[in-house]
Amino acid sequence: MRILLILAALVALVWAGLSQIPLGFALRQVPLNAMGVNWTQSEGTVWNGRIMGVYLNGQPVGDIDVALQPVSLLLARPKVDLQWGGAGGRGAGSVAMHGDIVEASDLRMEQNISALESLSPEVRAIGGTFRLSQGAVRIEGRDCTSATGRLSSDTLSIAATRFDREFSELTGSLDCVDGAFSIAMNGSGPSGDTVAVDADVNLYGSSQIEIVANTNDDEIETLLANAGFARQNGVWTYTRETGAMGQGAQ
Repeated sequence: MRILLILAALVALVWAGLSQIPLGFALRQVPLNAMGVNWTQSEGTVWNGRIMGVYLNGQPVGDIDVALQPVSLLLARPKVDLQWGGAGGRGAGSVAMHGDIVEASDLRMEQNISALESLSPEVRAIGGTFRLSQGAVRIEGRDCTSATGRLSSDTLSIAATRFDREFSELTGSLDCVDGAFSIAMNGSGPSGDTVAVDADVNLYGSSQIEIVANTNDDEIETLLANAGFARQNGVWTYTRETGAMGQGAQ
């Protein structure tokens, strides 16, 4: 019994000590800049803190609230709960780090299409929301080694209503291919029109997106042309690539 009391006291001492570590100090021990993550300032401790002005590969994220999971200290693998939000969207999840490995689970996100700076102004003007649910990610170094999650977006159905048309939401899944995040989504209309979205994004900040639409509707074709699509081999195709972003202020 005495040994158990001593162990409990040691755990409580370690727990109390770790909970007082400044969040800013903890952030500097992790190679977040190498992963494309930058921020303007932080406050509080790893127990309960906030990271402000966060950018991911040049894309503004907003502020992130951080809360340490107490039980994770007993397992010697600290894990934090995150909640973030800004003008462009919001999200939440849990993240554990050990060495250069990052594991995220229970990821949920809603991102306004209009705030995605990697897209063209024409596509951003359509609006809508990109959503991720039931997400899980494992990153080793700067490579995505595994990823799962459900993806959806109402952008296509919003665009269709402008022409008094019906179209399903885009739905798909998150994966990893050759170290990059891979997004595959599809949607369709009652008349047989189809849209397929394929995108690859890596932690170096580069991305590639291709959208292929198959339709014979004159008004929809006009919308596609105005949004930057080009007709190739009988289908409408939109492609966009971005290079690695520069590092922001920390």
